[in-house]
Amino acid sequence: MQTLIIVGHPQPKDSETQEFLKTAAGFLKQVTWHELAGIQQFDPIAERKLLLQNQRIILQFPLYWYYAPAILKKWLDDVLPESSQFKLAQKQLGLVVSFSHALNEFKLGGRVGYSLSELLTPFAALAKHFEMQLLPIFPIERFAYLNQRQRQKLLLNYQQFLELPQPQTFADQEKWFLNKLSALIKQTNNAELQQKLKLIAEQITDNQDQLAELTKLVHDFREDDSLNGK
Repeated sequence: MQTLIIVGHPQPKDSETQEFLKTAAGFLKQVTWHELAGIQQFDPIAERKLLLQNQRIILQFPLYWYYAPAILKKWLDDVLPESSQFKLAQKQLGLVVSFSHALNEFKLGGRVGYSLSELLTPFAALAKHFEMQLLPIFPIERFAYLNQRQRQKLLLNYQQFLELPQPQTFADQEKWFLNKLSALIKQTNNAELQQKLKLIAEQITDNQDQLAELTKLVHDFREDDSLNGK
């Protein structure tokens, strides 16, 4: 699946969050990184062509006073026509939103008092207008405070959000991870690292087999209960 990331940060090179995400996206072959900053005037024809070439459209931006920065709003105004002639039906729209609040503050009774879904309702209306599938919001809270392990987890989750079918299943995630491991094993010339990666891949495969067996066992038990009228 071809994915387009529209980066609506006014100064992405000064943003630690955006630089991190750019590095993460850079490892993915079917992902296009498109920064709006520095473009003096948007070319509607060129921008629409980009949209049509991709199946998954990601709007990525920091939350400024509970909405997207002005540069993204200008892009939306200049590029997306109200005319029904421009079709984005069956494409997917995803939102990657970063903010300095803790995520649990976006709820009734919290410091902000509104959920992210409520604040970003205009994007839901946008998706509906163009008959797009709206994906779950991908929130990034307080990036500067994340430790190394949390950033590693964020990197993997972000890459999966860009590439995997939505909603994700555990099986999809495991298959994706195995594919990444396989590619990494082929690329590395370090025999010791290669062996470690192979062991990890084997362990994940074993876990998949065990899960499949357990799933079948539970299914068989349920069938027996159903036949016995339980």
